Amino acid sequence: MRALSTGLLLLLAPAGASWGDAGDARFLSQEALVAVASAGAVVAEATAPVWDTIPGNEVKLNPQHTVALLDRQANAALSSSGPLILTVRAAYDARDLAVALEWADGSESRASPTDPGMFGDTAALEIPERFGAGLRLPYIGMGDAAAHVRLSMARALDAGTDTRALVAAGFGSSTRTGAPVFRASMRYDSKRARWRAVFVLPLVGEAQDLRRGLVPIAFAAWDGAKNERGGNKALSRWKFLRLARWELEKDYLDELSFGYGSGDLGDPARGKQLVEGICVACHRIGEKQLAPVGMAPELTGVGRIAAPSYLRSSLLDPSEVLVPSPNPNRHYQVGTLDGTGAHPNNGAYSWWQLDPTGKQISKMPSFSTMSKEDIAAIVAYLSSL
Repeated sequence: MRALSTGLLLLLAPAGASWGDAGDARFLSQEALVAVASAGAVVAEATAPVWDTIPGNEVKLNPQHTVALLDRQANAALSSSGPLILTVRAAYDARDLAVALEWADGSESRASPTDPGMFGDTAALEIPERFGAGLRLPYIGMGDAAAHVRLSMARALDAGTDTRALVAAGFGSSTRTGAPVFRASMRYDSKRARWRAVFVLPLVGEAQDLRRGLVPIAFAAWDGAKNERGGNKALSRWKFLRLARWELEKDYLDELSFGYGSGDLGDPARGKQLVEGICVACHRIGEKQLAPVGMAPELTGVGRIAAPSYLRSSLLDPSEVLVPSPNPNRHYQVGTLDGTGAHPNNGAYSWWQLDPTGKQISKMPSFSTMSKEDIAAIVAYLSSL
């Protein structure tokens, strides 16, 4: 396959300020990742020199706290971890989109089929199956029941790289889609103590069409030396690849840019008062660790992975995105034992319930009757975490 020629690369800066909207422009400057267009074919080889010539976009990945493994050592290691800085480089030709991820890692960890206690360093990216104006983004933690994501994953093995194409609708739901439709490679640079993973995806695939001005994308990385796997990982918020070959969709950009315009958000000090007076009864948030672990999603650092628009929607209509409860059956309560002598499951640790029609709805009450100013204040505070 022919490598990208630097002479054919055209750096495409983010557009979007053409309508004179300061919020749109601010959103693009903070959340859009510049892609590079090429007349040549993109490459999947992590060792290809071209990846050293394409400008990188820095993305911060943070420990994912919403769920935890039944592994105290791994959970403690994740809790003590700081942000992981990921350098993202993207290029596209007429057929494919290539995304290169690079990050620092002091140890090269590779999974071994003969040792189940060895976990490989891993990288992944996710893209919604459907996206655009009028379609909300899936839950950042591997999607949700009403909005699926497609994942491309590469894991370091003691002999090569394991690649997996997955579809997911929430925690614990990832399912292989068959043979990967993408190509990928990983390389560890021992001198620089850095990994590079490259994914090449078709612009038009089985369930996705990426020929758009803005493509939602999120990233994750697992450190095998810290026994990270499953939900124990570093995770980004939704970012957006800017493919300037296609025009920006104004309606979609306006939806995404809530929270970036002047006056969108309220007083975070007021928001903190409201959160600490209402939300900490169920959610654990920073220093306010009052609620039992697992009663509701952990909100410590939620502003690092959740966009303001998602936070606002969660307050106004909690059932719009149902975050799957992570194994609620591991919680029990005192009561009448069943026929096997087991305690009954504690329903307080399930994050949803059934309404009279049998539909799943969130246990969190709607705050739609709260004033617009207070909603904006809560969103401002949660976004600051």
